[in-house]
Order: sequence, then C-alpha cells, then structure tokens
Amino acid sequence: MSAFADTKRYLAGAVEPWLQRPVVRLQPLVATVGTPNVDLDALARQVEGVAVVLPPIAIRSAAHWTKTVLGLGKDVDAILPVSITSYPTEWWNSHPEPLVKRGLPFIFWPIIAYDEPDFWRWSATDMLKTVGVETHLVENTRAGLALLRALGMRRMLKGSKIVVFGGQNFPWNAHAAGRFVTGSLGTRIVVRTIEDIRRRAATVSDAAVRAYWAARKARYVERGVKPEELATAVRTTLAIRGILRKERALGFGLNCFGDLIPKGGRDVPCLAQTLLREEGYIASCDGDFLAMMSMVLTTYFLDKPTMMSNMYPLRYVGALTDHFGGNPLSPGRSHPRAEWRNLARLAHCSSVGVVSPEMTPEGKVELKDWGGTWEIKRDGRGCGNAGRLAAGEKITVIELKFDGKTLLVADGEVCETTDHKGMPHCERSALLRFRDLEAFVADISREHTVVVYGDHIPEFRVLAKTLGLTMKEF
Repeated sequence: MSAFADTKRYLAGAVEPWLQRPVVRLQPLVATVGTPNVDLDALARQVEGVAVVLPPIAIRSAAHWTKTVLGLGKDVDAILPVSITSYPTEWWNSHPEPLVKRGLPFIFWPIIAYDEPDFWRWSATDMLKTVGVETHLVENTRAGLALLRALGMRRMLKGSKIVVFGGQNFPWNAHAAGRFVTGSLGTRIVVRTIEDIRRRAATVSDAAVRAYWAARKARYVERGVKPEELATAVRTTLAIRGILRKERALGFGLNCFGDLIPKGGRDVPCLAQTLLREEGYIASCDGDFLAMMSMVLTTYFLDKPTMMSNMYPLRYVGALTDHFGGNPLSPGRSHPRAEWRNLARLAHCSSVGVVSPEMTPEGKVELKDWGGTWEIKRDGRGCGNAGRLAAGEKITVIELKFDGKTLLVADGEVCETTDHKGMPHCERSALLRFRDLEAFVADISREHTVVVYGDHIPEFRVLAKTLGLTMKEF
C-alpha cells in the first residue's frame, strides 16, 4: 500500500463526539464451560480501536441461553459465538429462536492463527440466515475489521444529520429526494439559508478570525488571495461551524452555483470545507447531499480523507469544448485517443476541486481568488482552493444514488494533475483512468464523484451489505 493509500485524515485536535464512529461492542457467548476455540485476548488486540470484546459469558443451559440473549443491552452491537472444542452441538443450532427475537448480528470470526474462514460454520450460517438471524461468516481479518467498522457506521448514521445551505434548485433537491436517504440510512438532511451563515458571520470578531487563522494556516499557502477575502473565508468557516455544532451535524454543503454565485456573492465556502474537515466534519460542493453522504460513507468508514468534484469523460469532446470555452482538456500524446474511453477529468471552480492538504503531494493547498467558470468570470473576489492529486495513485470513486439504496463504486487511478495555461476559469484539473468508465457512466447518478486514495472495493462490499445497500462495481 502506498503512502497516500494509507494516509489517515488529518485532524487538528479532538473532534465532537457525534463525529466519531462508535467503537463496536462485541459480546462473546461461549457454548459451554471449557477452553474456547477463539483466542479472545488475541481477538481484542486485532480489533483494538474499532471494537471492544466484552467479558465472555459461558452458557449453562437452554434457559440460560435464552435469558442471556434476550437480556443483552442496547449497547451491544453484535454477538460473537465461541465454541468449545468438542463434538456436542451449540445452543445457536438447537435454540436459534432467541437470536431471531433479539435481532443482533451474529459473527463467526475467522480462525486467527491462519486468517481463514471457519468453514465448519457453513451450515450454521446458512441455517441461521434462513430462520432470520443476521449472520456473518467472516472471510479474513481485513473483512472482519470492515464489518466491525460497518456496524459502527450503522449505529452512527441512525438519527444523524447533515446540513445543506441555499435554495434547492438542483436535481439534488433535499425537499424532493432527501427522504430516500433518511429512509435508507437514517440521516436527515436539514436545509438552511445562506443568510443563516451571513448573520452569524457578522458577529465574528476580527480578533477571532486572526486567532483561528494563526492556529491553522500552516497547511495553506496564500497565493494571491486578497487579505479581506481570506478573512471573509475564515469568518464564514466559524459561522458554519457554529451552525453545525448547534445542529450536531456530520457536515455541510452549500449551493454556490444555484444560489450564492448567481446573486453576486463570492463568500464561497471552499476554505471552510477543508478547515472543517480538519475538525472532523465532511464537506462537499454545491449542496449535493448525495455527494455529502458518499463522503460520510467513505470518511467515517475508512478514516481516510476524501474529496469530490465534477467528472468529465474525455470522449465527450463537443460538450467539453463548449463547457470550457473552446478547450476540451484533451490530454497529450502520452494518452492516445484509443485510451480516452476510460479517461476523465476532475475539475471544479478553476481547479481540481476542494482538495484537503493531506491528499496533495506537497501536503499544502494554495489559496487563490475564487476561480469562476467560462460563463461567470473570476474577478479577484472570494477564496478558492488550488490543490493537486498525487499522480500514479490508485483511487476508489464512490457515488450514492438518489434512491439512497444504490452505491456505485469504481476502480481507478490518478494519471496526473494538469496545469492549463491561459485558462483562468480552469487553471488545473486531474486526469483519471477508470477500469470501466463506460459502464460507470451508463449507471451514473450525477457528475459529482467522491474520490479516496487506495483500492477499497472489498471494504465497500462489506459496508453495502451491512447497511442494506445494493453495490455496483465498475
């Protein structure tokens, strides 16, 4: 695994409790008194930081089994069955009814010494699933840790919130379609106005702005952003943070191109996105709550930084020529046209998108004036993000669809970050290679894609199954 694929998200300090994936609590139930077939101390070391293994309970009788299973508290996330090495059958085989009634996941952990599935549990797994028990026969430690993180996500998402600011006039209309995410995952989408931010920002003192920026500026390079625009960006950050704390929300998005920008506003939240990610929140462009949820499912599940941006397949030469003012952003000779069917650009607001510093080769992000588009010219106002992605890195690309139940996951890599001379509306973009871009686009939800370094398709298979999502791989 490369350094970037293994990069954890940067956190500037302790995060709010609702921004932490819960540590899963596993309750071992031992079939009878004796020597268990699972080394629970070794297991506790394997899952440290992701789960805690509670003191085991040895079952003495059928009545004790029933009472124990039904009496497990709401703080228990899953049952870990433990056998005693002998031929007598286990209580979960002879008396599965309490497991059905209690409704907790039942996890057969892999054989620790060999990191292999315990194939003697094939029949028990199928029987228990058939009678209605959520049963997992774990393939290996990697899959087991993914399952535990997924169970933590399931608990975290129940009753959670994200906040979108601005009018709901894009297809990602929270009033029209937010209920599907809530019904599927439990996360509420709260809609607030941009004025909510501005009113709160007006109360932030200059001293508070200076102190906050002094503490956080080390990962940023001021590359032409005006001091007053930088101050506005920091003031906007503090205002949004106050709202997120009040809502106890996981993160935010703001409808720039459907609300803020057309009305002449340039108090864009690009810097607010990266600064608040450093405080444990997720943040996405344009108030796209589905991109936000894709980031939630990635960041909190993998503990890794993510970014999102507009994705443009290179084969759409005519449409890209129109969009980028006469330049389709076609690559050079190193990427012949025969490869284009699996190549795409990432670009947003004159740059790659809002990239967090830890995702850049330099470990820093340049701050410039907001970049504009071909139609909306940059004018020196605003504070934009000009980060890069690392060339040669494997990536996983994620999109949650509008139904809240379908997760698209694509395999790819970063070819390069390209600087485009003489294009103030698109100074920089990232060139991506997909394993099967055509199939991905045939089922795509939106132009907004979420990117994380590394190959995480196996983990997302586990997450999707645990959350009841249909995953499509590309």
